[in-house]
Amino acid sequence: MTFEHGAPVETVAANAPNAIPGIQARRRFLQVIGASAAGVATLGSAQARTLNASNATGYWNAVENSFILNQQKLFMNIGTAGSMPRQVVDFFDQANREYARESLNGYSNFLALRERIAPGFGVDPDELVVSYNTSDGMCHAILGIPWRPGDCVITTNHEHPGGNVPLQIAVDRYGIVVRRVILPVGNNQTAADYAALFQQAIDGARAAGLNVRAMMWSSPTFLTGTMLPIRRLVDVAIANGLISICDGAHLPGMMAYDYAKLGVDFMSGAGHKWQCGPGSTGILVIRNKVRSQYNPLPLPAYFPVVTSSYASSIGGVPWSQRATGPVATYNIGNVIQSCGSKHSPLINTLGAACDMWDQIGRQTIQDYILGLAGYLKDSIVARFGGTGALYAPKDDPELVSALTSFSPFYYNPALITQSAVSGTFVNRLSSEYGIVVRNTTVPVPNASGGLTNHYPLRVSTHLWHDRRDVDRLVESCLDLAGKMSQGM
Repeated sequence: MTFEHGAPVETVAANAPNAIPGIQARRRFLQVIGASAAGVATLGSAQARTLNASNATGYWNAVENSFILNQQKLFMNIGTAGSMPRQVVDFFDQANREYARESLNGYSNFLALRERIAPGFGVDPDELVVSYNTSDGMCHAILGIPWRPGDCVITTNHEHPGGNVPLQIAVDRYGIVVRRVILPVGNNQTAADYAALFQQAIDGARAAGLNVRAMMWSSPTFLTGTMLPIRRLVDVAIANGLISICDGAHLPGMMAYDYAKLGVDFMSGAGHKWQCGPGSTGILVIRNKVRSQYNPLPLPAYFPVVTSSYASSIGGVPWSQRATGPVATYNIGNVIQSCGSKHSPLINTLGAACDMWDQIGRQTIQDYILGLAGYLKDSIVARFGGTGALYAPKDDPELVSALTSFSPFYYNPALITQSAVSGTFVNRLSSEYGIVVRNTTVPVPNASGGLTNHYPLRVSTHLWHDRRDVDRLVESCLDLAGKMSQGM
């Protein structure tokens, strides 16, 4: 055993099975991470809420201090990119050095790694794949379905290109039809509204003679941060015999969901955002067995589109036929994960980030960051003129996420619809106040029945934030909005 940066590194023969993905990966990381996260792991959700209320003292300071972010800036755009904690960066460095030193390869299905991290997402290892990002996973999901001409997919008008582009490929290649639900914006909405909207869209498409085959949506949406209620929408899909596809880019690392219980057929999320793994990592969950209590529908036919492990059948079972009960017919995760020689240090480092999250406790993390998001939303309502400043709801707990979208110009409607003003605000907030956020383009239903684009800010609250950071953001936005409204 050798040491780098004071952390033990296991040396494994280059031809050993799963050399880099091997059984020592978790041990190495837990030796690196030290006692601080282990201490936080003992906290329950109630304790996390108490710490949140007390301004992130004690254990949360230890968690905050594990990130190596530039102290000259306040980073509140985790929805675009997270940051690897110090321990994870060290693990990545050591894994890359071992990879180069021992001339290792990445031919593997990374089963040992997937067995370790899958329980944190509430699934079995045959249902989980470490993808390269959300868009990669969405392409795997959508383009692996054997579509037929005239099939209809019900989706929304708030989707990311990561889902829209493979849908468009299916339109052009297979002749499917896409219909979009126009989503509400703001605080005056409930989770039940979304189930009703999707059902109305399904009924309308069928009345038009379309073969509705699937539903696709984002939870949360990247434009507003509204958490579309996954379980409610899966129930709609089940009632209508449809495939369910969720763009969950922001879910890994943010929400403590049990994906098996959610019952969604496909969920694609990022590993480099809230989960704070390295870039070019993601989590793809594929329903690979029928758990009747969660989703009794037959598994949809599915063909892997990126793999080096494809065969005409697995154990005599054709690809177009999937498991009919709670036991997997084959490990579809192995098949998709195995694709030539992959970047093993990259994939294993996502596992290290997942280890840290599992140690702290995913529910504890969810409680903390949603608590901060709630504090931010309440502060916006109090300081910016009411709930009308919000573009996502705060009062229905099923619809909240750690993304908060709002307009600092709510009191000045003429500025809300000006893209250039919003872009200038984001740039000045960074250059003059040292706060990094982003803006989005949100189509808002108007009085005439059409849509008007608004350009709100989108703010992320995460583990390295506390209430003081939220207060700093709100005060800075108030100050800058006042200056810009006066032409300064």
